[in-house]
Amino acid sequence: MIPMNAIDGIEVQCTEIPGISKVKVVNFDGKKDLSWDRYVRLNAAAKAIRAVAGNSVLDAGGYDGALALFLSNGSIDLIDSFTTGGSVLSIPVTDEAYDVVAAIDVLEHIEPGERSKALAEFARVARRFVILNYPCQDSREAQELALKLTNNALVKEHVQWELPDSGMVLSELAKYGFEGTVRPHTSIAVWLGQYITLNLLPNAAIDLNRHLVENYAEEPFSKPLYHLVVCKRDNTR
Repeated sequence: MIPMNAIDGIEVQCTEIPGISKVKVVNFDGKKDLSWDRYVRLNAAAKAIRAVAGNSVLDAGGYDGALALFLSNGSIDLIDSFTTGGSVLSIPVTDEAYDVVAAIDVLEHIEPGERSKALAEFARVARRFVILNYPCQDSREAQELALKLTNNALVKEHVQWELPDSGMVLSELAKYGFEGTVRPHTSIAVWLGQYITLNLLPNAAIDLNRHLVENYAEEPFSKPLYHLVVCKRDNTR
């Protein structure tokens, strides 16, 4: 199992659909306990969701549903193989069931041969938007260094399975009538120091992460760590 810690302040409630759970936030202050890297990617995705007024959201592969900490309005469902028992490769809902399907740092943890299948499912289930976030290929050297220093299982998949190609992502989604943009964001340099500290000195990382979240959540970058992909369904086709 991939090592992750669930965040307090969220309740995940079963629904009548196997593998799909409803996310309820009981304490929005839970976001302060997120690691800096998780905070910035969830915050970026949530801003995009708010901008498109997505009232019903499927958090695909969102583990503990922490995306909901950044979305105070609307209905958020969760599907995740570890926490709800559902698979993003076969989402058990009807076509166009949600305004938005969001997959935040999920695609890079799907074997490359299955990524097209995942994108097809996201497109099938999304009525209006597919919003994705993942480490981009510009970060490969930093990912390799992080793996060398920490042997973290998540980063190992980044390196061994290759990071997603955004051109391929846009091309795949275009097959299903979605057009969109790629928005680079987040400093590789800050991530590298923060992530290595998180893995090697976890006690020190608590204060470090809070300081970074409070002061450096919008830090400029020379090379981006992430690509945020926002794709809208073309209903004129």
